[in-house]
Amino acid sequence: MAGWVTGGGLAVAGADIGLGVICWRSRTVLGGLMAAVSISLVAFALAFGPADGAVAIAFMFLAVGTVLYGIGQLLERVLNDDDVKEMA
Repeated sequence: MAGWVTGGGLAVAGADIGLGVICWRSRTVLGGLMAAVSISLVAFALAFGPADGAVAIAFMFLAVGTVLYGIGQLLERVLNDDDVKEMA
């Protein structure tokens, strides 16, 4: 069981790093913050023994961060479309 938790933790940490890089490039704060919290939870879980609860919570932070990033991008796109229509 510990191997699955460790593997899942590393997968979540890898996805968090990817989300963090995407948020850094697009200057999105909330998604990046959720990714940073999730990375620290995975690091805590792996440092002090495999804790499946901490990895599950880290996965939830990753999911929320991804949704927040998507909502932010959608709102930015909608606001930019309104600006273009007003100028025309």
